[in-house]
Amino acid sequence: MDAKNEMIIIKGEIKTSDVQSCKYNNATNKWDVEYNSGRVYSYGKHNVKVLDNPVELNPKLYKIVKDGRDFYNIDKIYKFSDSNTSYYHICFKNGFDRDYCESDLKITESCFNDESSVNIFNYLKQISKFCKMGSDEDLLYSRYEKIEYVGDDTALAKYLNPTKYKDSPVNNEFKPIFPFGCNNSQYKAVKRAMENQISVIQGPPGTGKTQTILNIIANILMQGKTVQVVSNNNSATDNVYDKLASEKYSLGFIAAKLGNSTNKEKFIENQKLEYPDFSTWKNDNSSELRENIVSQSANIKDIFDKQEKLAELRQEISQLQIEQEYFNRHAKELNVNIDNIKFRKKLSSTQLMSLWQDVQIISDKQKQIGFWFKIKALIKYGITDFKSYKQDISDFIIIIQSMFYKAKYLEILNNIKDIEEFLKSISDNNIKEFTDNSMIVFKDYLAQKYENRSRKRFTDKDLWLKSEEFLMDYPIVLSTTFSSRSSLNSNTVYDYLIIDEASQVDIATGSLAISCAKNVVIVGDTKQLANIVPPKLKPQVESVFSKYNIDNGYKFTNSFLQSILDVLPNVPQTTLREHYRCHPKIIEFCNQKFYNGELIIMTKDNDEKDVLLVKKTAKGNHVRDHYSQRQIDVIKQNIITEYSLDADETGIISPYRNQVNALNNEIGQFEIDTVHKFQGREKDNIIISTVDDEISDFVDDPNLLNVAISRAKKRLMIVVTGNPQKKERIITELIDYINYNNFEVSDSNVCSVFDYLYSQYKDERDEYLKKHSKISMYDSENLMYSLIKDIIADNKFSSLGVICRIPLRMLIRKFDLLSAEEYKYAMNTSTHLDFLIYNKITKKPLLAIEVDGYEYHKEGTAQAERDKLKNNIMNTCHIKLLRFKTNGSGEKEKIISTIKTLL
Repeated sequence: MDAKNEMIIIKGEIKTSDVQSCKYNNATNKWDVEYNSGRVYSYGKHNVKVLDNPVELNPKLYKIVKDGRDFYNIDKIYKFSDSNTSYYHICFKNGFDRDYCESDLKITESCFNDESSVNIFNYLKQISKFCKMGSDEDLLYSRYEKIEYVGDDTALAKYLNPTKYKDSPVNNEFKPIFPFGCNNSQYKAVKRAMENQISVIQGPPGTGKTQTILNIIANILMQGKTVQVVSNNNSATDNVYDKLASEKYSLGFIAAKLGNSTNKEKFIENQKLEYPDFSTWKNDNSSELRENIVSQSANIKDIFDKQEKLAELRQEISQLQIEQEYFNRHAKELNVNIDNIKFRKKLSSTQLMSLWQDVQIISDKQKQIGFWFKIKALIKYGITDFKSYKQDISDFIIIIQSMFYKAKYLEILNNIKDIEEFLKSISDNNIKEFTDNSMIVFKDYLAQKYENRSRKRFTDKDLWLKSEEFLMDYPIVLSTTFSSRSSLNSNTVYDYLIIDEASQVDIATGSLAISCAKNVVIVGDTKQLANIVPPKLKPQVESVFSKYNIDNGYKFTNSFLQSILDVLPNVPQTTLREHYRCHPKIIEFCNQKFYNGELIIMTKDNDEKDVLLVKKTAKGNHVRDHYSQRQIDVIKQNIITEYSLDADETGIISPYRNQVNALNNEIGQFEIDTVHKFQGREKDNIIISTVDDEISDFVDDPNLLNVAISRAKKRLMIVVTGNPQKKERIITELIDYINYNNFEVSDSNVCSVFDYLYSQYKDERDEYLKKHSKISMYDSENLMYSLIKDIIADNKFSSLGVICRIPLRMLIRKFDLLSAEEYKYAMNTSTHLDFLIYNKITKKPLLAIEVDGYEYHKEGTAQAERDKLKNNIMNTCHIKLLRFKTNGSGEKEKIISTIKTLL
């Protein structure tokens, strides 16, 4: 029989190679089969299958495994099929051929069978030429050239063809362990990593990224699987290895630092031929502890929630205290005695807010407080001193607001004390038991796996020839992204790949890495420094991109992390929110400016002094070739001398290499480097030398500043030029933020915005108006408020907030700039701005918006005259004011355009 054209199946077994001929006998309705021995047997009709017309498959596009062994050197593959199953005739290059039933083989198709995947892969291969690897400019390209097969089950296949990527089914729930510690975000991140083929972990500064990676590794190993951990450089993976190998864990024996030839040589030379002493690792109660970990998860979640709530309350009370200080100063400027009402009972902040609403309604109607309200206030609020009503109603409101601050402060403080007591009694023990039990279970698993094995010494050739055996001993391989396919045999496919610092990985190198793994966890932060594409390369890579009809997500200017998010928008994504590194006042700037307030700051503010500092040089043009001697002098003569900084715990950062070199020449005892080199590191004290006489786009880059600022754990010191800067610069915002937190009031016509007070007021007012007739919150204002909220929800406006109906007198500082008529109008408690858009970081107003009813505000009315007064006041205070008529249109476009202009 010609096995390439026919396949004989007799009683379910492949007999092609044993059969000389096979013919169907119509007379007997049986198959007459003549074997090679010359014997002839007859079989019933249903006991014989004769398959022909096979499909010839390209051996380069299929990976075939039998009993865990890969088939190599395949020359031809013939696939025979019937209605139930398939059979394969495989010819090898050494002249042998064999027949197999599909059920006995594991066959994985290459994603290169898909035309669109091949198109994108070819594009990646072309742009890999622009990734320079040392002296060999085409080294990455040469690695792409060697790739002939990428399994359809790999993560790369889904990246090349996103339509193949599907979310994991709901019933695929994984119960993780956490031997390295845990919090709410990390729990979600580990769980999603184990439940999905591709997942993304956003790791803002100081949120326990390495700890999360270690927990993922532990869970991977508990499944008997392998993992490669890669980054664009060795420092990130060294951090993972150092934690594993530390005396605390003693887990370095399961990890191999490979990658380039130097690392491989070091590993081969320094192999340890003995396992740790497993006698203390084994635990007879491991199964029971594993069940306990699962049951403990729910209780631990409650503790994590309490910890997060405590952190949020501490941050809230800190913000309230700062704002209250500014409020008290402004009340003093207005000559208001904030302790001028007597109550017979203590009111809560909610009750005081309600009192404010009641009085505000009277004020909005431009009436005085009458007898019946006084009786109501006596009964409902316990106001016993009727003389207090004689003061101006606007002063009365300020006193209520002051009391609200005090009541709210005490309420938050009591909540903090309650949670602290709760956590003090249970959390430490519970969480420690949870993580300790996880480590016991993990180490018991490793002891059971390795205790009866003898440690093998591997040679450099073994890394290539015995990769599977090597992974049995070293299931964790650490490498760079570039060397991911060459750490072991290039055909090795890891169960998991973890890419750390993925925002610094380019898409060609990242794609190479995920080509050798079934599952991938991509860890990084789109708000930190990305991979750098030299400007001279951009036209060239754009030219290559234009030749391929592919998604913009594959542009070379994207980091690999950003590309994954763009190409696979439904990929599970977890942000690590709990921040443990920086003083709250330091990280809060990054939190509000770059992370939209999503971080939960777990560090504590103990009212330390000099946490945030700004030092300015004299005005002038001091910069020469990205080097400023004036800023170096300020650092040497003012900062270092004045603050007695510990050299080991102080880092000096500059965006420019020339400034770094000059600083190193003059101040050698400190660690000094560029921002890019400092990513991933931290110091108690960080000094940032901005260099520029006029802050450039390069220095003001949000990702660069986010990294620079968040290196500081205890103190952040910024050295800047004394020259005036554009107000839209992030550096300017940072200086204003520092001044605000240090209570340095700038020479301004307007006050800081009391956003805590008026955001609370907005929520309470909405509830109040639901229960009363709509006195002042018209539908048009509701619509405008929703529109503004939608606009500032855009990520590019994330540092903006909006408050409603802020009294004009609470915004103006320099009343002497106003005319007598304007002053009288501004001091009227019913004079307010409908909406004020402001900077949440600096607390400075940006844009006022008024909604004008057509009839009420039309020319010639009394209100139109008042509008002119308000317009003049806003001009005097340098606050842009937009007015919108209720019968107008194009509001959204006008607001966005104005905000962009102001920014």
